[in-house]
Amino acid sequence: MIAVVGVLPEEVKPLIDALSPRLQVSEILKRPVFRGLIGTNEVLITSGCVGKVETACVVQALLDKFSPDCVLLVGAAGALRQDILLGTLIAGTAYVEYDFSPRVNVDSLINPSQEVFAPLLESSDVTCGIIASGDSFISSELVAKKIHENTGAICVDMDSAAAAKVCVENEKPFLSMKVIVDFAGSKAIEQYIENHPKYAPSPARLLAESLKNLILV
Repeated sequence: MIAVVGVLPEEVKPLIDALSPRLQVSEILKRPVFRGLIGTNEVLITSGCVGKVETACVVQALLDKFSPDCVLLVGAAGALRQDILLGTLIAGTAYVEYDFSPRVNVDSLINPSQEVFAPLLESSDVTCGIIASGDSFISSELVAKKIHENTGAICVDMDSAAAAKVCVENEKPFLSMKVIVDFAGSKAIEQYIENHPKYAPSPARLLAESLKNLILV
């Protein structure tokens, strides 16, 4: 079973629409959970987690109740490099909490198992790289530059590192697939408002199409 978590409902809608058949609708932590098949893959889908704490709670609850074989996170992110265009699909290769310090004798990068996601990571439709997460909307170019320099991340969000950490602790493969809807900096909020409705479903749409032809687990 593949578990997919989205931050907002519109970010998982293409996956819910692709379930054929839709086998079950249930609830976890007051959030709807949809289960069904996409191709030959059994898929579990939920959404509703803003920030690292909520994300960790939802992912752990899914693991405890349904014991999926792997977890994917889909949603939006802000670019930390100007050469990454709006609408670019990002596949995380490692994850870091940019706002967690100090780290003493600890590797800052979170590296979940990702072998099962090789077909997605090798897709020409995605750009691969490190995703940095923290509980703030980055509205300063100076802060964005510092995060990029300190972590090597290509984009920033509020959830990927938390989900990755939970999956590492539970020994579950994990992949975050995000779409760039803004450039982290002073115009990020207005860019997010303008671009999120247009681009937000893109990772779920790509994942839904891929699962029709792939068997991940």
